[in-house]
Amino acid sequence: MSKNLKNFFVSFLLSFSFWWGINLFQNFLEEYFTAQISTPFQEIIFVNFKRTKKPPLELPVKSAISLQIYPSGREKILFEKNSEEILPIASLTKLMNALVILENSEVYDFSKEIVISEKAASQENVPEQGNLKPGERVKEKTLFDFMLIFSSNDSAYSLAEIIGVDNFVQKMNEKAEILGLKNTHFANPTGLDPEGFSFSPETKEAFNYSTAKDLAILAKYILKEFPLIYEISLKNPYYRGFVSKNNIVGGKTGYTPEAGGCLILILARDSSYIINVILGTPSLKLRTEAMQQLINWLEQ
Repeated sequence: MSKNLKNFFVSFLLSFSFWWGINLFQNFLEEYFTAQISTPFQEIIFVNFKRTKKPPLELPVKSAISLQIYPSGREKILFEKNSEEILPIASLTKLMNALVILENSEVYDFSKEIVISEKAASQENVPEQGNLKPGERVKEKTLFDFMLIFSSNDSAYSLAEIIGVDNFVQKMNEKAEILGLKNTHFANPTGLDPEGFSFSPETKEAFNYSTAKDLAILAKYILKEFPLIYEISLKNPYYRGFVSKNNIVGGKTGYTPEAGGCLILILARDSSYIINVILGTPSLKLRTEAMQQLINWLEQ
């Protein structure tokens, strides 16, 4: 046999063995996968991936809302409980006071001093802080700060007297209407409960009242137009007690026996803001605990 012929037969045998091996392996794979596919559908195991959800939140409050405001202006409700229930609002009133004062800058001059009247000095402060005395001379700016930091009722009343209390309250209600606060009403410039009344649908006109949803609208407007109000409020050491991953921008506290504990707290989250409102906690202690509980839930 010639050398060339021998080489041909060797190449042929090697090629035949190689392709035979490939075909045999291919047949094995086909039989294996066919067997898998023929497995009854009911026996195939599927893995379900469930999204982790925040646990339900039960706050010791009558009403609450948490609203996130994005840079684009888009809004998202993060939490809500009876947010349209009409309730007394105590010293949350003073956010509207501050707004009326700053929007009437032609009347108010923070460099001026005014004399404290007996009527203003008689306004009860809860808790008692910075009580003013009749005849005392105090700068309007000092009164403005006391009103926002300490919820000073005598300061709020003194500032309202500059343009007349009835006129001031009328401006508060007019501004509420302009802002579309349909379930908000002011009867006085302090937020104190009227003597001898319990809050009810029949007596509500004697109180300052609102809803968590309306107050979130008010808080949002102030954040956009008059952030100074929140900057001043942060001088109250009360807000340092809250633990949050986000920056605390400001807020307003409130409490009366009829309103219970009320609180607005604004948080800055990245480039957005979160407005938290709670109304009607049974005590001041629960007011703080409820807000911290809300913050913890939001930041999970």
